[in-house]
Amino acid sequence: MEKAGLSVSFAGHRPLSRAQSSPASASFPMVVQEPSAKPRFTTGLVYDSLMQKHQCMCGNTTSHPEHAGRIQSIWSRLQETGLRAHCECIRGRKASLEELQTVHSEAHVLLYGTNPLRQKLDCSVSPMFVRLPCGGVGVDNDTIWNEVHSSSAARLAVGSVVELVFKVASGELKNGFAVVRPPGHHAEESTPMGFCYFNSVAVAAKLLQQRLNVSKVLIVDWDVHHGNGTQQAFYADPSVLYLSLHRFDDGNFFPGSGAPDEVGSEAGVGFNVNMAFTGGLEPPMGDVEYLAAFR
Repeated sequence: MEKAGLSVSFAGHRPLSRAQSSPASASFPMVVQEPSAKPRFTTGLVYDSLMQKHQCMCGNTTSHPEHAGRIQSIWSRLQETGLRAHCECIRGRKASLEELQTVHSEAHVLLYGTNPLRQKLDCSVSPMFVRLPCGGVGVDNDTIWNEVHSSSAARLAVGSVVELVFKVASGELKNGFAVVRPPGHHAEESTPMGFCYFNSVAVAAKLLQQRLNVSKVLIVDWDVHHGNGTQQAFYADPSVLYLSLHRFDDGNFFPGSGAPDEVGSEAGVGFNVNMAFTGGLEPPMGDVEYLAAFR
């Protein structure tokens, strides 16, 4: 599961109504009432148990590191610690096919985002599913596919992220946390890989640009793997700063991209920053190293 943060800013701003505060009164106490429109909570959570149905048809979760237990355990922990009660729970939804096409090709969206429509596509663009060692089916050796549930779960993951991001961008919430799967940052325009089918964060950023006229977006990705799909989506876009901290090992660590000299193209040069590190668990890339990188 990739870890990413997204920050936005808007073009222009309204001037302050006054330049300084009013003088304090020594004679009459002032009663300040909170505006009724103020949200009860400042942090939003989005989660839907339907995403757990994206499971390998072999039924053996021990064979697959990306399985339903990942989000189930996170959600359970949020409840056990009482954190869920202090957050605004947001209802997720499926992303539309049009929303998915802001990042992915039409053929890719139809192949992995629908069930009936997939049968109408030309065989030349149909995905080559592989038989996995566990007996299940996937698009590659580690990215499983469930004909009944995977497309719905993948669209629900994207739509849930979009709903949460828009509530933060509109000021309804201060921040948010999306407990979703399958993940997204490896998904490229026309290629699913690394457990990912649709790039949730990239789609959300594109929609912010289109619908809310957001002028600047910051995407911080600190998964151990490089977000090749997110980099591809914004490589020439100067309005999106993509920052990734990941293991690289001179290109020998999955997915092989994310070298420090991959800095963007055309107008986007300088807006793609890869902080690549080398090494495994001895010593590990820990808190100290990540804090140093962020600073």
